[in-house]
Amino acid sequence: MSEPINPENNPTPVPGAESTPEKTFTQADVDSAVGKAIARIKKGIPNEEELSAFRTWKESQKTEQERWDSLTQDRDANKAALTAAEEKIQSYEREKYLLLKGVPAADVDYYSFKIGKMVNDETTFEKAAEQFLKDNASSGAVRVNFSAPLGGGTPAKTENETMNNIIRGFRK
Repeated sequence: MSEPINPENNPTPVPGAESTPEKTFTQADVDSAVGKAIARIKKGIPNEEELSAFRTWKESQKTEQERWDSLTQDRDANKAALTAAEEKIQSYEREKYLLLKGVPAADVDYYSFKIGKMVNDETTFEKAAEQFLKDNASSGAVRVNFSAPLGGGTPAKTENETMNNIIRGFRK
């Protein structure tokens, strides 16, 4: 059971702990306080001239090895970017060359890959392309067979292959 509330059981308020009314501020007071806070914060932040001077000082404090390492890293990054850009340009030039030679746009990547395999120190892409296009011009297009052999891994026989096998004595 709960006990009845007695004034003796309840703590009495402490005298003098009366709540004081909240102080109100005018806009001028708030502006002044904010201005002082901003001034305190800005006191620790350097301006652009001070930042520039600091950066110059910091750069002068580097050792020769650190400067060399920094320059080497920049050079390597630039070299990698240049190599990637040159490869992309070369790829575009090859595709443009093949398109001008009449290669269908859908086949340009395949032709570029196959012709790229023929390029070496003595053969340029253009010479290799001329040779490749001449060798494959008889059929009008390069034919690629993507089909898988049927029936237990043996390729299907054409009529010509079947006749040759019969003549040679093979029955399969």
